Amino acid sequence: MKRTLRRSIRAAGFSLIEVLVAVGIGVVAVTTLFALLPAGLSNFRQSMNISVTSQIGDRLLKEASQADYAELVAEPQTKPWRYFDDEGVEMKTAEGAVFHAIMHVQTTVEKPDERSGIPQRNFATVMVQVILNTENVPVPLVKGDANSSPPAGTIDPICDLPFTSFVGHVAKML
Repeated sequence: MKRTLRRSIRAAGFSLIEVLVAVGIGVVAVTTLFALLPAGLSNFRQSMNISVTSQIGDRLLKEASQADYAELVAEPQTKPWRYFDDEGVEMKTAEGAVFHAIMHVQTTVEKPDERSGIPQRNFATVMVQVILNTENVPVPLVKGDANSSPPAGTIDPICDLPFTSFVGHVAKML
């Protein structure tokens, strides 16, 4: 009876070769997963930056559409820089900011007033540009006049930092 028990215990286990093969397969699988981790984290960070950039641009365009029209189109056409952290929360200064945003407002259409015939500026184009600027480096702006393309006061397209432009139109309530 002892002989039968020993044989069944021995037959039920794994040999050393089988265990080594299983461990080797496990090591290869874990190594592959760790190799993919940096690429996955990079893609995650990039998608988060795109999402936050879109939220900031949308927020500033909505603020412009709800602002008093006279204040919106008042000089200067390029409004002061605004700063945001990595979650899109507005900050008072550029220190520690991840995103910088600038708004450029340009009246676009002159429509004569029906009563007086005097041209009235009733429509404005609002361009919001959000730039990923973690190092807080100076951002080059386009020089020139308001009719240049791109308009003066907007981020220069030759800028090395990634930025996104959002455009909206605002009408004056008559």
